[in-house]
Amino acid sequence: MSKKKPPRSLTTYAGIGLLLAGLVGWDLHVHQICTLFVGSAESLQDSKEPLQVEGLPILRPGTLTLGEGHPAVALAASTDGELPQPAPLDAVLSYEQVDALVRRALDLDQLGKSIRQVIAGDDWVLLKVNIVTNRGNPNSAYYTDGFEHPGQLTDQRVVKSVINYLIEKVGPRRITIAEGGAESPRRGELGFPTNAKEDGWSATYPEFDNLSYIKILEEFKGRATLVDTVDLNYAPYRSEPVPGGAIQRLGVRVLDYAGAQFGFHIEGTGTFRKDFIMPEPILDADKIISMPAMKTTIYGTTLGLKNYVGTLASRAYGDNTSKSQHYQNNPEHGYIDLFSYNPAAYTIIEGLWGTEGDGPQWGQNVQHNVIVAGSDPVATESVADVVMGFNPLDLEALYLAAAKGFGTLNLNNIQVVGRPPQSVQRNFTKSRGGSEKGFFYGRGIRRWLVAGPYAGGDIAMEYLADEASLEPVEGQSAGDRVWEKVEHLGYSAELLELGELYGKGSEVTNYAFTLIQSPQTQDGFLWMGYDERAKGWLNGEVIFENPARRTFTLAGNRIPIHLAEGENRLLLKISNFTGDTVLSAHIVDEDGDRLPGIEFLLPGEGVTAVEEENAALPVASSLLGNYPNPFNPATHIRFALSEAGPMRLEVFSAAGQRVRTLVEGDLAAGTYEQAWDGRDAAGYNAASGVYFARLQAGTLSQAKAMALVR
Repeated sequence: MSKKKPPRSLTTYAGIGLLLAGLVGWDLHVHQICTLFVGSAESLQDSKEPLQVEGLPILRPGTLTLGEGHPAVALAASTDGELPQPAPLDAVLSYEQVDALVRRALDLDQLGKSIRQVIAGDDWVLLKVNIVTNRGNPNSAYYTDGFEHPGQLTDQRVVKSVINYLIEKVGPRRITIAEGGAESPRRGELGFPTNAKEDGWSATYPEFDNLSYIKILEEFKGRATLVDTVDLNYAPYRSEPVPGGAIQRLGVRVLDYAGAQFGFHIEGTGTFRKDFIMPEPILDADKIISMPAMKTTIYGTTLGLKNYVGTLASRAYGDNTSKSQHYQNNPEHGYIDLFSYNPAAYTIIEGLWGTEGDGPQWGQNVQHNVIVAGSDPVATESVADVVMGFNPLDLEALYLAAAKGFGTLNLNNIQVVGRPPQSVQRNFTKSRGGSEKGFFYGRGIRRWLVAGPYAGGDIAMEYLADEASLEPVEGQSAGDRVWEKVEHLGYSAELLELGELYGKGSEVTNYAFTLIQSPQTQDGFLWMGYDERAKGWLNGEVIFENPARRTFTLAGNRIPIHLAEGENRLLLKISNFTGDTVLSAHIVDEDGDRLPGIEFLLPGEGVTAVEEENAALPVASSLLGNYPNPFNPATHIRFALSEAGPMRLEVFSAAGQRVRTLVEGDLAAGTYEQAWDGRDAAGYNAASGVYFARLQAGTLSQAKAMALVR
């Protein structure tokens, strides 16, 4: 069980109170807020002006209005009637058609942070492309299963078009094509295969108009803008701390059994790597444009964020061209940390050639003639994920990037210009993880109220009275146990190992409970894995029961379910005879994508109406404040709405980052209360400090300070 922290002294709380009062007073008069700068780390450190990302306006003296931003993402397709030569989405395109498509996407972006505005004339711009495999190497994964895989690579026609566009519209001083992929080493350098005909830079591709990167350089010789290439495998490098700190989950229960939090720098301890050795071109370039192809991976999709895996200076670790060092922070944690060194100022995702299934090295080629482009890397990737048939909320990397301030994950806050993503959606086949039993599994239920273990392995026995009707809260008695909140972490983050948490023993039973909030009535599936016997209830009705013993498979059971609009209670009961109790669960559609609009909550986390005796409707909408304040670890935020309509309640850091959207949607007039558990949008514990609750409703935009004391 969790250990209790020693009480803080009254002096500490008094100091926090004075700090809070001072900060509130300061905020009322001169508070300025900015968000993290999407650009080089040096740019932020050198700037003396407030900076802005994801459209969040800066607070100016004399106002408390934060405003609201909606980043733009452009989406163009070969079927667009505005193109000179429209073509089907799976057609083979000429260079002229590709160029027109790229230019249409970049021209569509007109809402304030277009590529023409992000890139300046004196910039050194680095184009981070995909050279996952090498056509010039007969032993390359490019030839897996006996056929060629151009879908693993960035279409070089797109690269050529973007360079032309930048030179014409902006004229930056230098454009460098960069990659550090495992099969891109230059001829004559360490790691170049002896039997290879070409390296990744000189190999030509018929699908890309027989271009190579060397040929592209020839076309731009003599221009005022220097166009060159750099192989990041062999570039100079230096070690630097991860800007903003390595992604961590602190303040939660640390699981220290063998294999827990697998992939962290020190297994089972929660201690993370503090720095990476990075190529100097990545650290020193003024702007980076991430240019991936549309591909799938065991983590879902591999687009603009995961493209940064190729930025690691592997040679410095003695790994030749391997990129395995980023795994020591967990794969997704690792490549978001790599992304932090110089986040993409612009992202261009192309689907002209892509990969589905067991991508990127072993999948099937896809032709899907779309371009997705934008300056917000999270928003741009989210729209591309929808085009590929994925729910962005299933993808851990997007949560991590949004939590670190790199962009907007909420699709409701993203303006898509061009055409709606659903109009060109293609359901990319998801990865099986390289085996018949493996497959992509989205970001499922990771936070539970659990109770147990109870002696006995009979799944039919009620260890808790009236179990079908249970509606537990944290700390509530559960027989001779209590309901405890648990979050499970790590590379295999979907796996809740109750036996490891509470001790192994023969014939034991555990309960796990959560809430599923659904915006509408909808049908779907409970994908569940367990070991060894299980029973499940949804809203008090038995949806699954298996008294026979079975071993764990991640989504071994796919149970049809019906969700009601609003709150749905899910209770799972797991019995085991061999001393271990394992559980995983996700609520998905038939294809395995998270059902639209659903949230996984624990009791008390959803917004609730406050019923007050003889209370009339509020005269005016208002943010009423939070209690307790200061708080640790949770607080309750009260607000009043004078009329029905759309509203939003959010939490911001003192630096102006959106930490979490707590409530968003239409509510009736009345007084409400919403709990905040001190976590950000990705489920990470926020650090001690001052935060601001902000209410937007109608013409009202009001913020109030809160103090979190860990």
